Amino acid sequence: MTHLIILRIFMATGLLLGFAVGLEAGWIMQEKEGDQTLISKGRLRSSSDSIAWVLDGPGSKLIFWDERAKTYATGTVEEYCAAATAVVEQALKNLPEEQRQTLEQMMKKDAAESRHAVGVAAAGDGGTVAGLKTTKYTITVDNELYEYIWLASDSDLLAEFKPLKPLLRKFSSCGNPMGTEFIPENSPEYLQLMERGVEVKSIVYTDGSPETVVDVVKMEKKDIPEAVFSVPSGYRQISFVDMLKSQTN
Repeated sequence: MTHLIILRIFMATGLLLGFAVGLEAGWIMQEKEGDQTLISKGRLRSSSDSIAWVLDGPGSKLIFWDERAKTYATGTVEEYCAAATAVVEQALKNLPEEQRQTLEQMMKKDAAESRHAVGVAAAGDGGTVAGLKTTKYTITVDNELYEYIWLASDSDLLAEFKPLKPLLRKFSSCGNPMGTEFIPENSPEYLQLMERGVEVKSIVYTDGSPETVVDVVKMEKKDIPEAVFSVPSGYRQISFVDMLKSQTN
């Protein structure tokens, strides 16, 4: 799983668990494919396969736990990004010499071609998505259509989501741990757009073909159990590096 995909999942997927005590106000964000995200007071919980994670805005930390291995890793987003870079660097060192040189040349080429113009333009009323009013935006790269995004700006939702924004900006840098590949989502223009609302729908155009990346079909206000944002009891702590390596083996 790439860091960019994880970033998207943070924005629009997750796991809903039910508890009867320790409730906090929040939102449930449900995608068309059935995935859900829990958002409450600047915290976001999501999951994929056996891995669950929490982005904790007020605590300025990131938590991963593996439900199969009964392990967890926690720390700052900067520590996670450093671990991601370390894992990639180690993987490069372990490659056969010829393969490593080829990959390094490709990375240098990516770095040389990393300057691109990203444009953001409002495309008017986006209609109602998942029960919320939205504004539609067009994103271009070098004057070519890259993406359509629908942002919801409901005041209650933004209040819950606001503490997450700084961490999400930091987390976006992990999508390119070696800093060589151009990723529109890391551009200042794109990050500034994300300050205007919460992404509830997006369609990316790859080689001219549309691909739906985010497709939220329901946003529900609901009390969220405090317990879902905490590591289950009995889990063993490991490092971010070990957690990442366990997912690539």
